[in-house]
Amino acid sequence: MRFNGERHLRRPVAHVWEALHDSRVLGQTIPGCRSLVPIEAGRYAATLAARVGPVADTYRGAFSIEDLRPGSELRVRVEGRGRCGRLEVDLYVALTARCPETTTLRYDAHATVSGFVARLGAPALTVAGGHLTGCFFRDLDRSLRPMPPRRSLASLS
Repeated sequence: MRFNGERHLRRPVAHVWEALHDSRVLGQTIPGCRSLVPIEAGRYAATLAARVGPVADTYRGAFSIEDLRPGSELRVRVEGRGRCGRLEVDLYVALTARCPETTTLRYDAHATVSGFVARLGAPALTVAGGHLTGCFFRDLDRSLRPMPPRRSLASLS
């Protein structure tokens, strides 16, 4: 399966780049991420939960980020095994400044699914992959937005 597209995030390239290398942000934005444990720089042991139609599984494996052009282009690889099969994702991401405060993020991903889950067929897997991609970018955008100041109980009275 192949997924590609373009997203616009309302933050400067440097902030988006930093977030894509922050294990805390990644753990919160990768759909179904249960754990992301650093092994070495840019490499993690990962546990991801996924559901496609009637099939739910937990995949354990590796997640890595490789800088191709620091600050503007990276590659992400995900490899995992679960009870229902195997998952491999190879993702290229390019970041460019659209204006001083907006980043255009272009991505091209190739995903391979094998085992029982592959029997669901390409249409169901394509819909699921598109949904998971959309959730990741939505949550990444949310994580980059500044948090509104918290009001204390004393300020409410």
